Amino acid sequence: MDLPEVQHSARLKAAVPLGDTESLWRLRERTDDTVTRPAGSTALVDANIPPDGEPESGQEPDGQTPVP
Repeated sequence: MDLPEVQHSARLKAAVPLGDTESLWRLRERTDDTVTRPAGSTALVDANIPPDGEPESGQEPDGQTPVP
């Protein structure tokens, strides 16, 4: 998600191993209108990528995570 090619895209399509719930959860946090469906031993993910300038919760506007 941090690659420039991904950040400049509007849509995300990915295949994630079904047991990798942490990655699926993180993708859902960082995308909009996320749809997942099983496909064999993977989950296919289709989602919209939010426009630039919308920091995710817990991040500063410059994209950096605050240090406690």
